[in-house]
Amino acid sequence: MLGLYVAGFVAAFTTARILKSSILKSSDTPFILELPQYRMPTLYSLALRLVDRARIFLRNAGRIIVAVTLALWVMAHLPIMHTASGALTAPQLAESVIGRLGHFIEPAIAPLGFNWKIGISLVSSVLAREVVVSAMGTLYGADPSTHALNLQAALHHDMTLGGALALMIFFAFAMQCTATIAVVRRETNSWMWPAVQFLYMLALAYGAAFAVNHVVMAIIG
Repeated sequence: MLGLYVAGFVAAFTTARILKSSILKSSDTPFILELPQYRMPTLYSLALRLVDRARIFLRNAGRIIVAVTLALWVMAHLPIMHTASGALTAPQLAESVIGRLGHFIEPAIAPLGFNWKIGISLVSSVLAREVVVSAMGTLYGADPSTHALNLQAALHHDMTLGGALALMIFFAFAMQCTATIAVVRRETNSWMWPAVQFLYMLALAYGAAFAVNHVVMAIIG
């Protein structure tokens, strides 16, 4: 985990230095920051802060997680098919709407060590990165081959060590947060910079995940 934070810091610092010396080049200006008076936190204040942040997370991210999970479940059961006896039944997961979409994007993410279920989870996590766990749980739970397994066991079944590390690196760099995109749009008063930032971070995440997956597999393989 510390390595992920260090990697994120190094990438942010390097990007800032490149932008500062190129398209965002400007003269130095003084920076003044007024710091508040610091006090040693108490257990009571920490508990209140923890409860407050947990409430905000459940209210904001929780609604997105529930909505995305429900949408994935519905798409995993469409289109409704007719059996030979005329009864209605859900399709096989691979033949469902979400399965076809996942297999469509799978060739692009296969070099990272991801299968189509991981790909759909990554796409849905653009709304909020917390969604990725519930999305994977929904898809693996709907698959008959992994239905009886918990998510950890299912991922062990489907992912290599290189793919698992690549997934962590991808999330360390990718801009998987619609709220952040909205803030950048508001602060810059333009859609150009959020788009540039999203695409740059996506390319950085893809390249880093690609390198990690292939290096790890070369070492252990």
